[in-house]
Amino acid sequence: MSKTLKSAALIVFILAFLVFAGVLMNRSARMLEHWAYPIEYEDIVKEKAKENNIPVSVVFAIIRAESNFDAGAESRVGARGLMQVTKTTYEWIDYYRGATGAEWDDFYTPEVNIDYGTWLLAYLYNLFGNWNTVYAAYNAGPNAVKKWLENPEYSEDGETLYNIPYGETSKYVEKVSSYRDGYKSVYDFD
Repeated sequence: MSKTLKSAALIVFILAFLVFAGVLMNRSARMLEHWAYPIEYEDIVKEKAKENNIPVSVVFAIIRAESNFDAGAESRVGARGLMQVTKTTYEWIDYYRGATGAEWDDFYTPEVNIDYGTWLLAYLYNLFGNWNTVYAAYNAGPNAVKKWLENPEYSEDGETLYNIPYGETSKYVEKVSSYRDGYKSVYDFD
């Protein structure tokens, strides 16, 4: 085999290897993105997000932040399930929107938990009209957020929080916002 033919074969081999390596790297990057942004319970999330007119990306971001998709999760304060709904919140929602027939023990069931969590997100969005403010209210409660919005130290316009006095809530808002951006980017969700 001539030297020119060997060189051409080597170039073809190197190019084929680079293409193959590029495909593997792209596939590996996509696998990592999907691992970082799981979409378990997709059908339920999409159905309840649509029913409550809220973005799918918000629901997935809240679930990722609250329970990391562990339907059996329970917090130190007794919040349950994927979206970490407390018993007090469950009772308030049942009173406010009308009882659904769900019992407190049903809150480990993804469909029940996502139903209540998405309803609450829609309620908070209707109340505040800003997703970062909604995330703060989901974490700290709407009454705390209403007080912060009235305080010029935390809100210059009474509608947007520029400073969140609870460190945990501030980090939570950043985390959920980041997760939402990830879900929008990886899956092209709204």
